[in-house]
Amino acid sequence: MKRAISRTSILLMIAVMIFAGLHGCKKTTASGSQQEGSAGRAAGTERQKASAPAVPTQEPVKDWYNKDDKEFTLTTAGQLAGLAKLVKSGERFKGKTIILGADIDLGGYHAKSKFNEGKGWVPIGGKRAMFKGTFEGNGRTIRGLYINDPMLFYAGLFGRIDSATVKSVNVVDVNITAHSRAGAIAGGAGNSTVLNSRGSGQINAGAYVGGVLGYARRRSNISECSSNANVNGNNYIGGIVGEVDGASRVTKCHSANNVTGELAVGGIAGGVKDRGSIVSNCYSSAKVTTGSKGGGIAGHVHQGASVRNCYSIGEVSGRTFVGGIVGQAGLEGQGEQPAAKTKAKQPAKQTARPAARQTAQAAPVLDTLSNNVALNPSVKATVGVASRVQGHNNSRLTMIRNIAFAGITNYAGNTEWAAKTERGRDGLDITKEQIIADGTIGGRFKTENGWIVQDGRLPGLTETVPVPSHLR
Repeated sequence: MKRAISRTSILLMIAVMIFAGLHGCKKTTASGSQQEGSAGRAAGTERQKASAPAVPTQEPVKDWYNKDDKEFTLTTAGQLAGLAKLVKSGERFKGKTIILGADIDLGGYHAKSKFNEGKGWVPIGGKRAMFKGTFEGNGRTIRGLYINDPMLFYAGLFGRIDSATVKSVNVVDVNITAHSRAGAIAGGAGNSTVLNSRGSGQINAGAYVGGVLGYARRRSNISECSSNANVNGNNYIGGIVGEVDGASRVTKCHSANNVTGELAVGGIAGGVKDRGSIVSNCYSSAKVTTGSKGGGIAGHVHQGASVRNCYSIGEVSGRTFVGGIVGQAGLEGQGEQPAAKTKAKQPAKQTARPAARQTAQAAPVLDTLSNNVALNPSVKATVGVASRVQGHNNSRLTMIRNIAFAGITNYAGNTEWAAKTERGRDGLDITKEQIIADGTIGGRFKTENGWIVQDGRLPGLTETVPVPSHLR
C-alpha cells in the first residue's frame, strides 16, 4: 500500500512539473513569437523598402502642352518625360520656354521598370530630333537620372540640343552608360548656350563624354557650369565637356572627382578643336588618368584653339603626352609614337625634354596657352613625355606667362624639369609661399573675369578654394 501511495505521489509530482513547465513555455513561446513576428515584419518592411523604387514610374504626360502657348511650367517626372516624347514626335520648341517649377526625382525610370524596357530615362531630343527651345531650370534639381543603353548615341537629361538655351538646372546623382556623346545635361550641343548648370554622379560612354556635356560645337557657349561626376570613356573625355569645337567657348567652369580615358582626356575638356575654340577662366581639382594626351585642363588642344587663365590642382598621369594643364598641342594624330619606341628613347629617370626640343616643325598658327598655373601634386608619364604645363607641343603654339608649382613631382619621384620658363613646357617656378601670399597668383585671376580671390586661399568662381595639403 505504501509502495502504491508512493508511486501515486511521484506520478502526481511529475504531472504537476510537466504542467508548470508547459504553462511557462507557452508564455515564453507566445512572447517570443510576438517578438520574432514583430522583428520579421520589420525586416520584411525594410526588404520591401530596399527592393521598391524610391519613386513610382510615371508614364509620359503631355496634357500640359498647347501648341499655341509659348511658355510651359513642368513640376513632375511624367511631364518631363512627356517633353521628351513631344520632341521625339517632331515638336522642337523653337521660340518656346520650358520652366522647371519644382525639384524632380527621375528615380522611377530604373532598371526594373517596364518603362523603356528597363533602359531608364529617354533623353529629351536625339540625333535627329533636337530640342531647340529654352529650358529655364530656376535653380531646381533633377536627381536620379538612370540610363543603361550601350547602343545609345546622345545620353543625358537632353540627348541633343541645337540653337537652344539651358540654364540654372542641377542634374545630380546620374548613372549613365551609353555608346557615345554623354553628359549629365546633354550628350551634344550645337550653336547653343548652357549656363549656370551642374552635373554629378557616374557617366560612362565610348567617346565625347563630359560631366556636363558630351560635346559643344558650332559656336556654343558653356559658362558658369560645374561637375562633380566621375567621367569615364575612351576618346575625348572631359570633366565639363568631352570636345569643344567650331569656335565654341567654355568659361568660368570648374570640375572635381575623376576623369578617366584612353585618348584626349582633360579636367575641363578632352579636346579643344578648331580656330577660335577657347577654354578660359576655369579650374579643376579632378584626378586625370589617360593613355595618351592627358591634361589637368585639356587633353588635346588643336591648332588655332586656346587655353587661358586656368589652373589645375589634381594629379595627372598616363602613358605619354601628359601635362599639368594640356597634354598635347597640335594637329590630330601627330606626335603619336608606339610606346616601345618612345620608351627606348626615354632616360631611366624621367625628366622633361630639353628646352631646345620643345617645339616641333610645323606651320605657324594662332593658338595660345597663356596665363595658366599648374598646381598639381604630380604629373607622370609611365613610358613617354610629361611636362608641368604642356606635355607635348606639335605646333608653333604661343606660350605666355605660364607658371607651375616648384614641387610638382614626375614619374621618377623628383622635381627635375628642363624647360622651366614662362614660355617653356614646364612653366616658371612658383613656390608654396608665393601661391598662398597672393590670391590672384600674379594677377592671372581677377575679379573682373569672374574670380573670387582672397590671400591665403586659391581663387574660385562661386567661392574661394581651400589650399590643398600638397601646397601648404
